[in-house]
Amino acid sequence: MRLKLQKPIILRFWCWYYSGAVKTLINIWKNFLIFIKEYYSIPLLLRTLFYPWRRDITKYGRGFSIKNFLETLSFNLISRGFGLLMRIVAIIVGLICLLGTVILGALALIAWLILPIILLFFIIMGLKLLAG
Repeated sequence: MRLKLQKPIILRFWCWYYSGAVKTLINIWKNFLIFIKEYYSIPLLLRTLFYPWRRDITKYGRGFSIKNFLETLSFNLISRGFGLLMRIVAIIVGLICLLGTVILGALALIAWLILPIILLFFIIMGLKLLAG
């Protein structure tokens, strides 16, 4: 029977820290981005940008009356304008959240990568202060 030698635990930790954990962090970041895109329905809002607000439209009545025609037209235009305004606000808020998630995710990834270096720096500085 042959024994399989394993890497020392500290080496396995650093391999995990800079490969497996980084992959997991990137997957979490990607899931946040997908969630925000779906939560704010940005693609759907862009497709329906000029739809009336809550599908609130008035049908033109029977016969032709200039008064009814202008009332219906103005109501439908106001409904579409309000729908446009609300969708643009929702898209802007969603894009701001997406941008914030991109920035915070990048900062988290950078912090994850440099934290061991910072820890080593503080250990060395502490030892110098103890010795000095």
